[in-house]
Amino acid sequence: MIELLVVCALVALLFAIVVPNLGALIPSARLTGSGNAIRRQLDWVRSEARIQGKRMQVEFDLDRARWRIIYPPEQKLTRDQDLTTLEEQPDDWTDMETDVVFAGAGDGKNGLAKRNLYRLVFDEYGFTGDQVIALTLKNDPTMTWTMTIQGLSGRVDVHESEQGELPIPPVLNEAAF
Repeated sequence: MIELLVVCALVALLFAIVVPNLGALIPSARLTGSGNAIRRQLDWVRSEARIQGKRMQVEFDLDRARWRIIYPPEQKLTRDQDLTTLEEQPDDWTDMETDVVFAGAGDGKNGLAKRNLYRLVFDEYGFTGDQVIALTLKNDPTMTWTMTIQGLSGRVDVHESEQGELPIPPVLNEAAF
């Protein structure tokens, strides 16, 4: 009987230590999940721009925590349509996970935009300017997940911070190439 009480006390102690820390893991998993979903789509859009030789864009709604891919107009057309009949569909948007919002998006020249719409444009070769897209938690803005996109190589570096750091890419001039 004493052994059973000791085991129950150890299990209760373990739960007392582990359960409060589980809540801290779930928000960071939502933040990482939303960031990885955007990262995968950026890689796909860059690849499609190169394959199709067309300019493609990803639009971020910084106010409503959602994003969408904007295809070239000719890719949306069917035989029965013309450019004037194309309308943006409200279901084109992809919402981020619960409690995940944008901390900002921008580049070294213009800084970080924190409101409105922000477009990341890939040219027909899959290139873009150096960009930053930062995510944070609505209830804990010190926890950030930032993607730094290197425009010419397409490399995406991820920076996670619990101090609210938001890296900005340096401004590149023509002499940098």
